[in-house]
Amino acid sequence: MAVTVAWLALALAAIAWEISCRRAGPRWTSLTAMGSALWGRLPGRLALIALWAFVGWHVFARYTLPG
Repeated sequence: MAVTVAWLALALAAIAWEISCRRAGPRWTSLTAMGSALWGRLPGRLALIALWAFVGWHVFARYTLPG
């Protein structure tokens, strides 16, 4: 339960960061801009895919309640 709350807090923090970056203008870099910049080269693509796999494994496979 505590881990689920921690993941939800992390997701809410990412959403709050994205919203604040879009309101502040070009002063801060948004998560979308960082992802787009990383996706441009192979090492960045590999890092994003690894991050996606890590989050997917930990959120959906390990911490979901059995049906």
